Amino acid sequence: MSRYDVYGALGSPYSLKVRAALRAKRLPHTWTGMTAEDRGRVMPNVKAKVIPLIRTPDGSWTNDSTPFLLGLEGEGRALVPTDPRLRFVCLLIEDMADEWFMKAMFHYRWFYPEDAKWCANWLMFDSLPNAGREGVERNAEMIRSRQISRMALVGCTPETAPVIEASWKRTCKALEAMATGPTRFLFGDRISLADIALYGQLKVMSVDPTPMAWLREDTPYLYRWLDLADDASGLDGEWLEPGAAIATAPVKALLAQAGDTYLPFLQANANALAGGQESFEVTLEHQRYRQSVFKYQAKCLDTLRAGWNALGADDRAALRGPIGEGAGIL
Repeated sequence: MSRYDVYGALGSPYSLKVRAALRAKRLPHTWTGMTAEDRGRVMPNVKAKVIPLIRTPDGSWTNDSTPFLLGLEGEGRALVPTDPRLRFVCLLIEDMADEWFMKAMFHYRWFYPEDAKWCANWLMFDSLPNAGREGVERNAEMIRSRQISRMALVGCTPETAPVIEASWKRTCKALEAMATGPTRFLFGDRISLADIALYGQLKVMSVDPTPMAWLREDTPYLYRWLDLADDASGLDGEWLEPGAAIATAPVKALLAQAGDTYLPFLQANANALAGGQESFEVTLEHQRYRQSVFKYQAKCLDTLRAGWNALGADDRAALRGPIGEGAGIL
């Protein structure tokens, strides 16, 4: 039987995103929590040394979750609505989860000493299953120092911490309204790629000490929803009609956040790249935010603009209101 082989890690949001997507699509696959030994064996198959790695049924390898999953839309159950308007909304929220929401995961994991110690030990325990406690904790010190040293590169600094935490909590509260609403997922009773991307980030945070405590106290039903999204293979349902889906409070809140936070972030990054700058500053969540430029995020903006311009005039008009002034960036 043809199958997909996923090599990932329980502490990797993109690994859990891919696994949950394959489960939801009901496609045959295996899951390998990648050890250091596995890494040496499978990493040479890809150019960018990031996880998860996926071996496809034809024997080829890939590790960019979004292109991989979009390429699978013709297999198993679809995760992206076919309606053009709803498809764009789904992909916008998915992109925001991958490129902006992930900053909260990285921030909480390495900013707070308790979290940094816990997470480094946990990650190394998975990577070195036979090293014993002393070996795990000795190596954990190295990964902790390395990851903390990378925080400023991705915009996770003491100065940006309030922006990142405020934005993350804003998203979580919107998702709590979804979890306690009349439908199981953002666009109805059928899980989408947007749901799964948000799930991937939140699932790893649900075991990291500081975000776990906040989630359980302030958004307890979102916390429980994560187990629902983890394996939706047995959940049947339909998406709402586009107008109804976009009019729900959770989706409206996420579109507004894309308009006033995520799209301005992408625009500032693109402008800085075009001007030859190494970093940029922008006001987000009523506070100043600064980070180094990233070429990949400029590609994300180009892709979103292409999707926006492919919409009909009526669809763009219907989305301008919920997105707000940020729609002009598109």
